[in-house]
Amino acid sequence: MKAKTFSVIIASGMAVSLVGAPALAITTTDRAAIERSAPDYPRGAERRGIEGSVTVSYAIDADGSVVDAQIVESTPAGVFDRAALAAIETWRYEASEARTEGHTYSLDFRLGQ
Repeated sequence: MKAKTFSVIIASGMAVSLVGAPALAITTTDRAAIERSAPDYPRGAERRGIEGSVTVSYAIDADGSVVDAQIVESTPAGVFDRAALAAIETWRYEASEARTEGHTYSLDFRLGQ
């Protein structure tokens, strides 16, 4: 059986504070992760030897939970989207005074040798 390998590539971004914006949302990418789990490799893609990547954007609520996760780009389209979203929605970050926006991650789905 082939070993599964999972890579997470952090997309670089700038921290930006919104002057005059409501305190409910802050745009930043600086939140410390407490828990991140790798997505499950879709069985159909694994059987067919398909590899790819998915970029997801999301916000983090004040309590540290991921919300509003959306696919920004995926290759091949639609193959790994559900697995990427399911994993990212379980991630947890440190609590903050407010919700933060503008987080982006790229997840690579690669089969091992």
